Amino acid sequence: MSVGETFIVLPDGDALPAAVRAWCARPGVQVIPHASGRPWLVGDWAPGAVRVTGDGRTRVAVAGFCPVTADRLRRAARRTRGIAGLDRVAAQLPGSAHLLASADGRVRVQGTASGVRAVFHTRVGGVTVAADRPDTLARLAGADLDERALALRLLTPAVPYPLHERPVWRGVHAVPPGCCLLLEPDGTARTVTWWTPPRPVLSLAEGAPAAREAVAEAVGARVAAQAEGAVSADLSGGMDSGVVAHLAAARTTLTTLHIPQLDPAGDDAPWAARIAGRLPAAGPLRLEYATTPTMFAGLAQGAPGLTLPAEPPYWVRAGARFAEITRRVAAHGSRLHLSGHGGDELFHTPPPHLHSLARSRPWAAARCVSGRRALAHWPLGATWRALADSRDLPSWLARSAVQLKAAPPSQFHPQLGWTPALRMPLWTTPAAVQTVRDLLVEAARERPEPLAPGRGPHTVVNNIRFAGSMIRYAERLMAAEGVRLAAPYLDDRVIEAALAVRAHERGTPRRYKPLLAEAMRGLVPDDILGRRTKGDYSEDTFDGLRRHRATLLELFDGSELARLGLIDDRAVRATLRTTHSTVLPILALEPTLACEVWLRSLRGAAAPAATPATPATVVTGGAP
Repeated sequence: MSVGETFIVLPDGDALPAAVRAWCARPGVQVIPHASGRPWLVGDWAPGAVRVTGDGRTRVAVAGFCPVTADRLRRAARRTRGIAGLDRVAAQLPGSAHLLASADGRVRVQGTASGVRAVFHTRVGGVTVAADRPDTLARLAGADLDERALALRLLTPAVPYPLHERPVWRGVHAVPPGCCLLLEPDGTARTVTWWTPPRPVLSLAEGAPAAREAVAEAVGARVAAQAEGAVSADLSGGMDSGVVAHLAAARTTLTTLHIPQLDPAGDDAPWAARIAGRLPAAGPLRLEYATTPTMFAGLAQGAPGLTLPAEPPYWVRAGARFAEITRRVAAHGSRLHLSGHGGDELFHTPPPHLHSLARSRPWAAARCVSGRRALAHWPLGATWRALADSRDLPSWLARSAVQLKAAPPSQFHPQLGWTPALRMPLWTTPAAVQTVRDLLVEAARERPEPLAPGRGPHTVVNNIRFAGSMIRYAERLMAAEGVRLAAPYLDDRVIEAALAVRAHERGTPRRYKPLLAEAMRGLVPDDILGRRTKGDYSEDTFDGLRRHRATLLELFDGSELARLGLIDDRAVRATLRTTHSTVLPILALEPTLACEVWLRSLRGAAAPAATPATPATVVTGGAP
């Protein structure tokens, strides 16, 4: 779906409220009906973005990238016996797409396990309506901003599960990734889990072939489907983007893009040049630091590239740079841009993995803890105390609620909990802190189940969801320039192949991303698979702050967040004026900055342009 595209999903019932009927009757809107003839999928999308097929009273549709033929979809619809029968279909579809179905009066709506394709719902006139975007439902229902959710967005380093997906619009709810929404004819709805992470039972040798096939197929299918325009790919010089670039270049003429890096000691640039120079069909596009927007650029009028205010942005610090990257690849003719995002989440094991490993394989854990301590400079006592902590997830959230204003832990303190240490920034008001404290306590009282057994597996799935939400936002920015962004590592089938491998073999302190390296052996040169260094962009952040400090100070002189009573502008300005020895205090500012520029974009958004006076399009089958 592109930046201006969206769809809503309606139940197969007669009791559609007036607001929904008006939405369906808008000039130019596309409507795909249920078998009953009532409207089912309603919205705006480009040709081919939504494909639908039917068999009797069953209809199945995919919205997004899903490289399956119409015949395969038709067979799936024919084999489906009720909504529950789609579980098997959902577990097999490649790509990254919404899966939608209407069968015997019931409706199923689901996104992807990563959350790149998301589902939201709200009640309109007593009827549950779903959509792919929260702001679509907010406009439909006339929903106001949820100040409690905005306060939650100020939390650092990030909003934890199970609150992360909470929309910032009152009455609009997110369907958790891995769950689907079932709509009944009477307008009621419920969520059902359709995806859980696989059990990590395979060895590295056993799991590498499946990972190899999944990653190669995820990249290759997208390149093969790109009939018009060039293909471009990120090329940082690291393993994740290097693998994607090699797989794509084997199938098409590829433009590789390297983002500038200020740190003179960084070795990303020579690695990227080395890779680009030997790709047989690649043309490099290298941005120069002096002519590329720096961090924090372009924030005076709100978030760069933020054309539709769906939610506070994830790319605000580098928003202007990302917008420039998009313009450059679009001007180069690219219509598909491949990203390596998601590779870290899949092929690294996060520190909480050690907590889980100590309980399942203590001798293996002892070796891994020793290696991690040496790399991260963890004190021995603090490490063993973190390993011995046995609180469950609800208890952890409850404890976090009372520590929101505590001093942040040292960067050398091991973070082995269900979440990193959660803190509200110094500039948040007591009211905002109390709001977030109440939300964490409420979440703890609901006794949420972890996303996977143990802190390590739970953190991996949670990190994948974070990456999915970031890519979902970035997709909209690139779509504004006519470029489709793809993150193959976040496809469901790739995620499953990676997570099926035992965690202590998937990642280890002694070897960099061993599963990805083994999976790509023979397809990607060995030197890339053996690279152990990684670029750092802290100098870029410091430089951007120096250049744009005056603009940032102006943003927090009568800010929207202060007007809502969530922050103290004077405290933010004091932080901006302070010289910092590490980048961490600046990073803590980013959620606040994201909410502020989003609120300004929302306030300054122009009224929607008049829709051309063309009749509604009713689609009865095939590709709309």
